Amino acid sequence: MKLKTTATTFSLIGFLWAFFSIQSYAQTAPPHLKHFGFVAIDCFYDDPLDTDTITNYISEVDTFSNLAHMCVFNYTDNIVARVDLMNAHCVKPALHIQGVFFRIVDTLAPSGANWDLYPDFTARWTTFLATNSSVLVPSKIACFYIADEPFWNGISLLDMDTVCALLKNACPDIPILLVEAYTMVNSMQVPQAMDWVGFNRYAIFDPQSDSRFLENLDTVRSKLSSPNQKLVLIIDDQWLPFYGAAGYPPDTMKYVVQNYYNLAVSDTNIIGLIGYLWPGGLDDPGQLGVRNMPQSVIDKNVEIGMMIKANNSPCNTTGIEDREHIKWDFKIYPNPAKEILSITISFETINAEIKIYNLLGQIEKRISNINSRTINIETHDLTNGVYIIVLQNGGKQASKKFIINK
Repeated sequence: MKLKTTATTFSLIGFLWAFFSIQSYAQTAPPHLKHFGFVAIDCFYDDPLDTDTITNYISEVDTFSNLAHMCVFNYTDNIVARVDLMNAHCVKPALHIQGVFFRIVDTLAPSGANWDLYPDFTARWTTFLATNSSVLVPSKIACFYIADEPFWNGISLLDMDTVCALLKNACPDIPILLVEAYTMVNSMQVPQAMDWVGFNRYAIFDPQSDSRFLENLDTVRSKLSSPNQKLVLIIDDQWLPFYGAAGYPPDTMKYVVQNYYNLAVSDTNIIGLIGYLWPGGLDDPGQLGVRNMPQSVIDKNVEIGMMIKANNSPCNTTGIEDREHIKWDFKIYPNPAKEILSITISFETINAEIKIYNLLGQIEKRISNINSRTINIETHDLTNGVYIIVLQNGGKQASKKFIINK
């Protein structure tokens, strides 16, 4: 989840092999996959590749994410309103709190930026906790992200252990996430209080068949210090100019995303996937984030994200096992639709609401006060493309993807 990329080049042979052997899981995500989201959703970063001034992208990703990267820059930050906004979109923050605990002290780290604990880190955390205690609870926060690639940035195991202890003492039920640079996985150490562990290695077309990536993954797995620790995959969900020079135009990234998902499906110790990244231009003027890439790449992220969010939506009050018994669902037809989209709901509705979103997260239609199990929606005013329909009834929510093709 780091603001850097590697110089590893794609293999054209690997691309051709993976292209023709690619698998697709298009129906449901296995229950061990519970988290899906993107980097730089709420970090006060404005994508330079568009003409709008946007620094919070939650409305663009909420229908197919349940986790989103949120940055904290100072221990005095009040994040209550930001967390509440994200929660209102049925998404929980992966709360990046490096600025609360750490500062750059010199250049004596592999990254060139060596981070150490503030001398008054305990007081800084106490202030941050007091300011934001109402939202620092597991029903509102997906995880704490203590520091970006800590060992690559010179942070010691002792300092990581110290911060983990503070977090677990105050918020014992909020998971803690560690993501390390692939160059440091051989020397990394995982605190026992860590819950989720991952690494980033980019410019790999198919991690399932790449020996370098699999070696890194096996090394990270060997470094786990507790049987309860889970793995998180960081998806290469970006496009850089040197990818194009290697023969990979932006639309081929849909295959890369699928390949990461296929790997996650095959490994029950992987709990989720985080895409690097949503807005572009962060590391390179020519870098494309998902929102800057062709529609086919966006659609692939939507497909996978919606399947995973169906396993674990923050707006659902019941777990997946209960939902299987309740059969809380709805059907849409025809799909693709032309002029009319029909909906059949499998439960009694009381003042339910339907929202139809485009893939930029903008509401195209809203229908309220639904008290029927069947409803027909005119779609003549929608242009051809992919849409998300979200049904809300009380505190529950279900969503599906559909296509307009006139």
